[in-house]
Amino acid sequence: MSVHRLKILPTAAATGRLVMAQAVLDATADALRSAGTARERHEGLVWWLGRHVAPDTVVVAAHAPVTRSGPDHVFADEAATGAASRLARAFELGVVAQVHSHPGSDTRHSDGDDDLILLPYEGMFSLVVSRYGTGSMIPEEGAGLHQFQHDRWVQVEPAGGVLVVVPPAVG
Repeated sequence: MSVHRLKILPTAAATGRLVMAQAVLDATADALRSAGTARERHEGLVWWLGRHVAPDTVVVAAHAPVTRSGPDHVFADEAATGAASRLARAFELGVVAQVHSHPGSDTRHSDGDDDLILLPYEGMFSLVVSRYGTGSMIPEEGAGLHQFQHDRWVQVEPAGGVLVVVPPAVG
């Protein structure tokens, strides 16, 4: 299944890195995979909470908002957006990135993805995971990493080191 795309999706190198703990990636995968019902898979949505520390984005938590979803769409309304913003602010964080799933293997942003991401800011990341969240979340393994650059979304060229996943124990 291919995404609906009429506009050209430019590609570019990332500005900064996306840095997070393995636990955040695991929680995100769990939330995406659980979207839908026992009879029907749905697209899922997760917002990453953290801080933009120029040029990098540091993610410390995953938040799965209440959504309206189906096999080929997922939407969060104003109430869900406000709740997520309040939750982030309670920890002196912000909503710094979005992650959502697509039904097939195409992890490019659709035209709708470009237009419907709430409050994009320069340097914000968006990650698209294939097969209702069962695909890899790593860009070099097929996940679609996008970034808001110069007032438009671009697909980040898959280069190692843009998504940095910190293991639970180091040293």
